[in-house]
Amino acid sequence: MLTISLNELLKVTGGKLWNDVRGNQNMARGVSIDSRTIKRGNLFVAISGERFDGHQFVSEATNKGASLVIISKEKTNQVKKDELGEIPVVLVEDTKKALRDIAFWHRNKFEIPAVAVTGTNGKTTTKDMIAEVLSSKFRVLKSIKSYNNLIGVPLTLFELERDTQVLVLELGMSNPKEIGILTKTAKPNLGVITNIGPAHLESMQSLEKIAQAKFELLDNMPSPHTSVLNADDEFLAERIKNSREKTISFAIKNEADFKANELTISDEGYIGFKVNGKLNINLKLLGEHNVYNALAAFAVGTLLGVEEEKIKRCLEKYKPSELRMELVRFASIEVINDSYNANPVSMANALKTLRQMKNEGRKIAVLGDMLELGEKTLDYHFKLGRSAAESGIDLLLTVGKHSPAIGQGAKEHGMDKEKILAFDNNEKVSSYLLENLKAGDLVLIKGSRKMKLEEVVLSLKSLYGRQN
Repeated sequence: MLTISLNELLKVTGGKLWNDVRGNQNMARGVSIDSRTIKRGNLFVAISGERFDGHQFVSEATNKGASLVIISKEKTNQVKKDELGEIPVVLVEDTKKALRDIAFWHRNKFEIPAVAVTGTNGKTTTKDMIAEVLSSKFRVLKSIKSYNNLIGVPLTLFELERDTQVLVLELGMSNPKEIGILTKTAKPNLGVITNIGPAHLESMQSLEKIAQAKFELLDNMPSPHTSVLNADDEFLAERIKNSREKTISFAIKNEADFKANELTISDEGYIGFKVNGKLNINLKLLGEHNVYNALAAFAVGTLLGVEEEKIKRCLEKYKPSELRMELVRFASIEVINDSYNANPVSMANALKTLRQMKNEGRKIAVLGDMLELGEKTLDYHFKLGRSAAESGIDLLLTVGKHSPAIGQGAKEHGMDKEKILAFDNNEKVSSYLLENLKAGDLVLIKGSRKMKLEEVVLSLKSLYGRQN
């Protein structure tokens, strides 16, 4: 965990002391950006966010025991200087950049392997699988939940300890250059890209620009480094072909260093496969797309010297994170809770999984809006309707402003209009399900994060009760 003195803080951030307490040589251990959860002795960094501004809570942070504070030069009018006592406050131009500068300083103390994972889909699952595999041999620090942005990655880096042997990070982005910045901060020597697909198109505009943004990971890793790439992805296959760095590939369809053969699906819907035609792996996960995530983890584990049998055991015991292709069994129905997020590729993958699973009753898809798709939003929703129609589902329920276009596309591709219903919000679709579900039904629930479709799952749970 980060330990830093006032003098070190001033040097690392290039900041200036705001209050006259230079004689106070406070030390800070640990970093907090949230006054509600700060611990005594922490460094408090005031971050301005969409909903809250940390500068409004500096007094609260110092009252709870913050030993050092960083604020922005432009926000001093929001901080009550006379309430800070003897706690040193450092002024900087940009508190988010200061957070990254401190994280970079702390990261440089550790000469350890670091793995960074990015991609449009599967980042968190792949990161968690890699950490599971590597934990069989090393003491691993991994990104907390989906702490993958310009704030979350530094917060993870601050948790590096003397006994940490391997670092596993997830890198996300909403805009160009963000992954490059995160890569320079975290200094991974092993970079994994799961795939390139349509997401964040409001800011990224095209698949080509999304690919360029993901490639910032590979272009900014320190040398020497190794790339682990999906050879079934069009953009990544081209990168593999033209790569000058050490590159390891994984695939289901194309030739690769780590190739999945003989895929199987159990009665419960869980996927199995062989690695390079030899080692059988039976995942406790739904969906063929999770084979790619497992292959990436297998490749990283092999590169870092984990025995194949250990990798197999780790992958076979891995369970999905909450809200990600999570199979939930209630009294008489089953729910695939994939409500964490959605984009056109992950939606199509989820529908494919629903089609492949066996159940006694109907197959129902509850699909919410896919957000941040820019000017092609309705087009992507309409195209998804074709996947819905071809999946053979018995009932399509859409939720939100854009998702009726899914129903339109499904109807135009042959799905009976009587099997397509549109709802304005989660409460209405929940009420419909509660009144109309039958024993044996299998329900897929998926939408973008802001749609909060886990609320529908909670409504079902409240009626049926959970039985695993």
